[in-house]
Amino acid sequence: MIIFYKERINLSILIFSVGFVFNSCLSVNSELSENLVNDFKNPPKEFKPMPFWHINGELTTEGIRKQMKDAKELAGFSGISVLPLAPKNDGRPGTTPKFLSDDYLERFQDVLDTAEELEMQVILYDDNDFPSGMAGGKLGELFPQHTMKRLDKVEKIVKGPSSLKDNIPEGKLLSAVAMNLETLQRFELSDYVENGTLKWQVPKGTWRIMVFVMVKDSYHKAFPVVDYMDTTAVREMIRMTYDVYKENFESYFGNTIKMTFFDDVGFWKHPRTWTGRFNEKFQELNGYDPKPWYPALWYDVGPDTEAVRHAFFNTRAELLAEGFPKLVGEWTRTNGLKDTGHPPGNYDPTPIDMNADIFKFYRHTAIPLTDAIIGYQFGQNGHKLISSAADYYDKPVVSTEIYGAYKEQSIDSLILYRSAMDLFSRGVNFVVPHGMWYNPNEVYIPPLVSPYSKKLAPALPGYSNFVGRSCMLLQGGKRVANIGVLYPFEELAGWYRFEDPENPRQGFFVSPETNYLEISGLLTNDIRQDFTFIHPEYFLDNKYEIDQGSVLLNNSENKQKYSALILTGCKIISLKTLQKLKDYYVKGGLVISAGQLPFKSSEIGQDEKVKALILEIFGVDPTATATSKIKVNNNTSNGKSIHIPNPNENNLSEAIKTRLVYDIEFSPNPILSTNLGKFNYIHKIKDGKDIYFFSNSSDDIIETEVTLKGKLDLHQANPHNGNIQRIENISYFKINNQEYTKCELILKPVSSIFWIAYQY
Repeated sequence: MIIFYKERINLSILIFSVGFVFNSCLSVNSELSENLVNDFKNPPKEFKPMPFWHINGELTTEGIRKQMKDAKELAGFSGISVLPLAPKNDGRPGTTPKFLSDDYLERFQDVLDTAEELEMQVILYDDNDFPSGMAGGKLGELFPQHTMKRLDKVEKIVKGPSSLKDNIPEGKLLSAVAMNLETLQRFELSDYVENGTLKWQVPKGTWRIMVFVMVKDSYHKAFPVVDYMDTTAVREMIRMTYDVYKENFESYFGNTIKMTFFDDVGFWKHPRTWTGRFNEKFQELNGYDPKPWYPALWYDVGPDTEAVRHAFFNTRAELLAEGFPKLVGEWTRTNGLKDTGHPPGNYDPTPIDMNADIFKFYRHTAIPLTDAIIGYQFGQNGHKLISSAADYYDKPVVSTEIYGAYKEQSIDSLILYRSAMDLFSRGVNFVVPHGMWYNPNEVYIPPLVSPYSKKLAPALPGYSNFVGRSCMLLQGGKRVANIGVLYPFEELAGWYRFEDPENPRQGFFVSPETNYLEISGLLTNDIRQDFTFIHPEYFLDNKYEIDQGSVLLNNSENKQKYSALILTGCKIISLKTLQKLKDYYVKGGLVISAGQLPFKSSEIGQDEKVKALILEIFGVDPTATATSKIKVNNNTSNGKSIHIPNPNENNLSEAIKTRLVYDIEFSPNPILSTNLGKFNYIHKIKDGKDIYFFSNSSDDIIETEVTLKGKLDLHQANPHNGNIQRIENISYFKINNQEYTKCELILKPVSSIFWIAYQY
């Protein structure tokens, strides 16, 4: 037996030794309000689904009215997002009238008139097809200088001593570097460029001569896209799209139109996206000239390679965050609206070539959104990134674009529920289904989620009420999560390089040590303890306060308290982040390493300090030969560190339990028969009530006893039918002056339940 098991607090064992266990027969201190009961039965419209409405044909006043009426009356949808489409190269029609033409704006007026009549809402989708930033093609047509840019590298091998004379490729020169292939010595050659020609006396040795230029990029949709990182370009795009809607429909802002939607703002199919101010921004953020370091984006340049890559990709993350998302967020706030939307790959293992940094991307967005598409459970472990970002920014609503590109043969009414409840347990509380189609006989991207779907239509009214009830209870409040998991941004950025032959696809090029999404899955789906990802840079904020044995996230509403911090597998970490992690350990905290320990710094020249700190915290040399032995380290302030070289459900759970009494414990912890579906939960505190949501998206029956902290009066609220009733068979017990509530939970396949609790 591993030594750290001795401190374990196991509720399932201790409960039988407690002196008082009794059934619920006490008088009720608090009743659920009549408004809550009524609203849960008939959820307010603002919580119900508001799907995309892909316009693949000619809009007419009659067609608009009929389809919106059917969407409300036959499907229960409370709003729609009009998504105009560009015509396809294979002849499939786009939207007519032409996007933002006078005729199109007349038809959009019909949409708003119908919405007012039906008391529906309209989400303002911001472009003609996706990605956002094309302005229906006008941006590329009128302002080609404002479209997306790309970083190119042109290189040749030269042996010296010799004279080099070469023409510089077309584009904006950002750097020119010679690197010795043996010693990695580098010379920055920009000063040797004159009138488009590079002239340089090559020293002895074999040298890689590299010229880095920024050029206008190609495009993968119908039109060029705006340079998302150039604020001048983005403002022009806003003027050509958002301002047109304001000029014509401002009176609807804040009532019929409350939300805007942007789509796929990032680097999909453009991993080397760059911008003109890059070098200037790099110098501002990092304090040194990036030009000599450009080769690190492709090659190993020595001991500082990872730190420099981190500096490059962190700079790009800042430029993207302060570009499109910030300016659109400012525009919506100024106009009394809220914006939602997403970058590509926001759930993928690496953000570097997709969205730069998912936490920074959502810095200025009112409603962060997770793009739950491609297929059921695709990217499932990454969805917590978006809700964790929302937690840090104290944003009460997290949305999802869901079901898009699910294979038609896999779609049935149960998938609607499986996907939604999985996301609710991961922090989502607003749903944008993908979606309705104006011509339902020509669906470009399945499935058809509309009253015209023979397969799904009968289920949609009940589904819409299910979503409405769930989102009503889950929006806002404080999420209870006692575990913080450090998001390994430095590892992801320090590892990534352009055009590596081992790169399988965008969003998936990570080091062998990277396992943070696997840890996410273990905690959520196996150990079943909720957690929050913590961005290592934001961990340095005063917002994260170290108390004795705890880390407090000091938000106005969504306050959280972590009693364990987990460092996932990585070789690279910020020295400053590690210093604060040590401070937490010294002040009595529990730090768990799940995988490879870091030994390199994301700051230049600080590797030895990282190694020394790791040795102090974990008692392990991170550069030593790997071992499977678990290492436990204690300090005089009751701090504890546990290094688990090969984490799994059992050893990670046992490590957490050495210090942490679970917020919720299941006995037995259910084991599902297949990987189809999950058993999950989320716990929130809202309006003086504890709200627990339990979801079973599997085909198994869940039967378990649930132990909750506190002495609770429990009501059961069924989101599938709207019924609420008191739970009668409850037991109470006490351990070390902590009171607990115990109750049986039975969930049928593909079902969920809320428990609403007041403290006695």
